[in-house]
Amino acid sequence: MDPLNLILLIVVVLIGMKLRSILGFRDEDEKPGSRADAYRLNRDAFETKQKTKAPAPIEELEEDAPADGLQEAGAALEGQPAAPSPSAAGEAVEETSGRGLAYLRSVEPDFDEAGFIDGARRAYEMILTAFADGDISGVKAFLGADVASGFEGAIEARQAQGQQLITRILRLDRPVLDDARLENGKVQLDVRFRAELISFTASLDETIDEAALPAPNTALDIWTFERAQGASDPSWALVATQSA
Repeated sequence: MDPLNLILLIVVVLIGMKLRSILGFRDEDEKPGSRADAYRLNRDAFETKQKTKAPAPIEELEEDAPADGLQEAGAALEGQPAAPSPSAAGEAVEETSGRGLAYLRSVEPDFDEAGFIDGARRAYEMILTAFADGDISGVKAFLGADVASGFEGAIEARQAQGQQLITRILRLDRPVLDDARLENGKVQLDVRFRAELISFTASLDETIDEAALPAPNTALDIWTFERAQGASDPSWALVATQSA
C-alpha cells in the first residue's frame, strides 16, 4: 500500500474515533454501566431535582394563604378572639366578649395578676378550712350563690350523718392562672391549685390523734373566680370548682 494512502487511512480512523467519543454513539452490544447509562442517570437526577422545588418565600405563602385562616391562627396564639370572617358579616358580635389571658391584659391593663394570685391562694386555704370546720359564714362573702349553696348542703349532709371532716393543708404550691373569659361585662378567671393535704371524715365524737393521721394526698383543683369588669370593689367571688 502506498505510504501516503496508509497515512490518510490512519488519520480517518483517528478522526472517526474522536467523533465517536464526543457524540456518545452507542453500539448495540455496548454493556450497561457505560457513559450513556451515566448520562441517563444524571438526567433522571436532574429531572427529579427540577420537580423538587425549594419552598416558596414567606411573602409568597402569606399572599396565597387564606386571610381568615392566618387571622384565626394568630388570634389563637395570642389568646384573642378572631375578627369575624366576611361570611359572618352582618352577624351581631358583642364587643365585650373575649377569651384568654392576653385578651384580658389588653382590655384591663391595670389588672394586678400577682396580687390576684396571692389573694386566690389565701382564699383557697380559708375556704377549705371553713368548709372542713362546718361553718362558711366567715367566707360566704367570697362565694357565689351556687357554690355557697353547695357547700352548705354538703355540710348539712355531713352533720346529719354524725360526721366531721378533718383537713390539714401540708403544702400549697403557688397557684397558676389558667384562663380568662370576659362575657357580658363579667370577668372569669380559672385558677389551678396543687396542694398536698390530708383530708378524711370521722365521727363527731371521735378524738383526732394528730400523730396518727393518714397519708397525705395530692389535690389538683381548678377554681373559677368572677367579678364585674371595671368594678370598684376589688373582691372576687368563687363561682365554680372542679377537679383538674
